Amino acid sequence: MRDSCVKPAVRQVLLCWLAVLFVILVYMLASIGPSRAQQTEPAEDQPTQPIALPGKPVPPDHSKLSEHNILWLKTQPAQVQMEFLLGAAINHDEGATDLIAKHLEAWRGKLKRTQRWQDLETTALYSNDLRVRAAAIEINLVVNDLEKTDDTASRLIESGDKQASNRPWYEWELGMLASRGVQPDRIHEWLTTWLHDKDQKTRFWAVEGLAHIGTEETIKDFLDVLRNDPSMEVRERAGCSLAKSGMLTREQRMKAVPGLLELTDDPSLNTTTRSWVYQALREITDENLPDAPATWRNWYSSQGSKRIERFREGPSWALLGNS
Repeated sequence: MRDSCVKPAVRQVLLCWLAVLFVILVYMLASIGPSRAQQTEPAEDQPTQPIALPGKPVPPDHSKLSEHNILWLKTQPAQVQMEFLLGAAINHDEGATDLIAKHLEAWRGKLKRTQRWQDLETTALYSNDLRVRAAAIEINLVVNDLEKTDDTASRLIESGDKQASNRPWYEWELGMLASRGVQPDRIHEWLTTWLHDKDQKTRFWAVEGLAHIGTEETIKDFLDVLRNDPSMEVRERAGCSLAKSGMLTREQRMKAVPGLLELTDDPSLNTTTRSWVYQALREITDENLPDAPATWRNWYSSQGSKRIERFREGPSWALLGNS
């Protein structure tokens, strides 16, 4: 009805406008269509399954202490400087261990035993960089105000001999002194004496102290503990000291392999201790072999010298660690 009331001229104009709008609508639909298709249909080169977690690890990209960091450090108290730099060393920030070495004497008498420092020390002592572990040891000696002298070693040995209740702390610190070159032979002798004490805690911390020393002479001590100590806890620490804790290099740890191979079929070992032996072999050699004595002996006979050479050619500070 209403169409008949529209004048012919007006109707003509309306028809023209309707035609224009139709063309515009068609164009818009044509342009929108592919976009929607791209949003709703998966591209052919996109994975249809979730990304898998296993794979070759990507090397971390570590940072470098900036000029701003260094200027800021100068305005901070010794405790803040130490904790910041130890955290940066754990993160492998370039320049952190160098600055720690430069600040050690200035920090003496100004550092405290905080929970933050203890947490950082624990992490640093399991770093995959021996330089970070060494920095943690140096800081520990400063925090405890222990000078790297023969007199300090003598005082700790005498105190540890007389005060059995505090002996674990003395063993821990003596190992750290020896690792920095303070009477390593004498300290090693005392720690091996305590390694055969009737008190389990004394033996446990003797192992920890020996691990700090980082000399090849300690390897036979750990092997002896792994075979003979009556405490499973002490045996486990000896296995860890051979595998990845402490200050032995990867090349040095390879010297423990023949002794570990002897333990693989030792009938006196229980199942758990034998599993630790195999775990130590895998972590030391970076070779994933099954728990089979013959398999390990064949590998060591054919590939052992090559693996030692590989570790020797690599950086001496690099080893298996947690960070």
